[in-house]
Amino acid sequence: MRIINKHLRIEAQPIPISEDVELPAGEVHCLQAIGLNEGANLKSIATVMGVSKSAVSQMVSKLEKKGLVRKDRALDNNKELLASLTGAGWEAFNIHQEFHERHMHNLLGRLDEFSDPQIASASAILAIVETVVDERVTEIFNRSK
Repeated sequence: MRIINKHLRIEAQPIPISEDVELPAGEVHCLQAIGLNEGANLKSIATVMGVSKSAVSQMVSKLEKKGLVRKDRALDNNKELLASLTGAGWEAFNIHQEFHERHMHNLLGRLDEFSDPQIASASAILAIVETVVDERVTEIFNRSK
């Protein structure tokens, strides 16, 4: 719980993208999902992020108003919207990617002191934790339908 609460505190903070632009964490993660899946439809972006299509649609609209994302209609399906980053969106994406890479490099450096079997055991434990969380999410969100 301690780690989860710390993570939630971090996620509540706006993320600086430039000197005068800060974005909520959800919008930055939406930018990241679009950048890693350029031209994907909104349903695919929602799946990648683990949120509803409605939530992604709202975030994409906000990011579009900020000039970071562009929505285009799919050529083969006029109802389907595809998301792409603008030039400014790619700049924000790259700033955030560098941030993640720096912290991931730090984490991996610290994990170097553990043996492969220790890492495998920790991974197995975390996989079980993730499965339990997935089951709980399914239970909670299926109950609300």
